[in-house]
Amino acid sequence: MQRKSNFRIEIADTKDKYEGLRTLWCEVFNDEESFIDGLYAFFGANPREGAYASEAVKGYVCLDENDKVISALTCFRSGDFEGRPAYTSYAICTDPACRGLGLAGALVEHVRDIVLKEGAVSIISPAEPSLEEFYGAHGYRPFFFAKACEAETDDGEAFIFDEEDSEYEKFHPHLVAESLEGDEFNRYREEFLSGRSHLKLSEEMIALIYNESRLPDGSCGLMLINKGDAICAMGEAEDGGQEIAELLVNPKLLQLSPEIEGEIAGRIAEFFGKESIVFHAPGAEVCQSMIAGLDADKNEEAYYGFPIN
Repeated sequence: MQRKSNFRIEIADTKDKYEGLRTLWCEVFNDEESFIDGLYAFFGANPREGAYASEAVKGYVCLDENDKVISALTCFRSGDFEGRPAYTSYAICTDPACRGLGLAGALVEHVRDIVLKEGAVSIISPAEPSLEEFYGAHGYRPFFFAKACEAETDDGEAFIFDEEDSEYEKFHPHLVAESLEGDEFNRYREEFLSGRSHLKLSEEMIALIYNESRLPDGSCGLMLINKGDAICAMGEAEDGGQEIAELLVNPKLLQLSPEIEGEIAGRIAEFFGKESIVFHAPGAEVCQSMIAGLDADKNEEAYYGFPIN
């Protein structure tokens, strides 16, 4: 017999609703409360001072008959796409005891409709490919793509992939890495992605990325490589090590060789004394995010960018 559930959807704009959202988020995704509070703070809310929502971030919750939060998501202003505001629905979660009741789907559609009514586009990043079908049933379609590759070193030195790369090696025998502030990183980012359909990050997203990109010693993980050959944002890998959460190479170098991304990533691995490193970059391999509210054909060149770990 199919279970029934009476629920209502509200904005998590009070202490009880926000804490219910946060508790469920922590239980489902194993994140720390401080990370969630910090994310809201970057987008203009201040949960510690009783401000649980802002124009740039809102939590939405499904409440049962006893006002318990049984499903939740957080929607934040991630940037602009094709001249329209873009909002990302994130950390979509449901109490395990209440799954199968259509709560997450109802929540996703509720927030989608609010975003589209404002003339913006709604974005969702499926945590795994199997969720693409689920979100597709609620009005989203694959749109932003990326790739994740592993670069290796050989006896402590980065591989040289072909003759074109050897020319790069000749003029850049050693990697030079400099830390970047968030606005500097974004300036290079926009320059390197010029001509490619991509999400233009909001100021709040840039501030969040700057905070989340950290090196093992705690210093900033946003780096400029070889005076402008590439930029990278270092992040924490699933195994607790380091990965390149975003690697963007100067388009002029990409014309030199399609393997140059791996060459530079290998140099970064060498720089950190690692035998290999995973890097994320623009590419048509995996759907990174889905979109609703945009009448356009599938575009495997479209790029969302830095994932929030």
